[in-house]
Amino acid sequence: MIRYYVRVSTMEQKIDRQLLAYSKANFQYIDKMSGRSKERPELQRLLDDLQSGDVVVVKSLDRLSRSTKDMLDLVDAIKDKKASLQILDMKLDTSTPQGEFFLTILAAIAQLERQTIRERTLEGVAIAKAAGKYKGRKKGSIELRGKPLEEFVYLYNLGMNKSRLAEKYGVPRSTIYRWIDTLVSRKKIKKKESTRKKST
Repeated sequence: MIRYYVRVSTMEQKIDRQLLAYSKANFQYIDKMSGRSKERPELQRLLDDLQSGDVVVVKSLDRLSRSTKDMLDLVDAIKDKKASLQILDMKLDTSTPQGEFFLTILAAIAQLERQTIRERTLEGVAIAKAAGKYKGRKKGSIELRGKPLEEFVYLYNLGMNKSRLAEKYGVPRSTIYRWIDTLVSRKKIKKKESTRKKST
């Protein structure tokens, strides 16, 4: 069986491009959450469904994982099921020794590139601060960044209430309301209901 895994980082992002890239799959698995975590429902279901001889297909390396360690763990999990992985954009197939070797190298390079970008960003902020040009967060920004922000959007879209969100992130409900208003203004989420109760 051919099992095609599709992932986008947020509920708002489109999956059409990935779906159009491959049409031979027997099964499709679609996650709408960050690739930094392995705890993705459809990814776990795919791994549970794997049988000997199956092929896991992804469009690109970062659809499967953004961490070298997690990537290699996933490849091992696929191998343990006597299945293989194919990456369309790179024409890689881990059923061959050469494919598995190049996958390891490419995963390491991808992670190094992300770390380098992050370090340069931090250096730029430090230089701006030293020159007195760094003004901090802009009005309307929120404290969450990266994976926590993606997780917040995901949980909000799943319907988690504001009290539970406040408890999970260790902030007052008023902060959750502010985050929601900011994300609505950015068109990252859609407001499902009035986020503030009117006084009576």
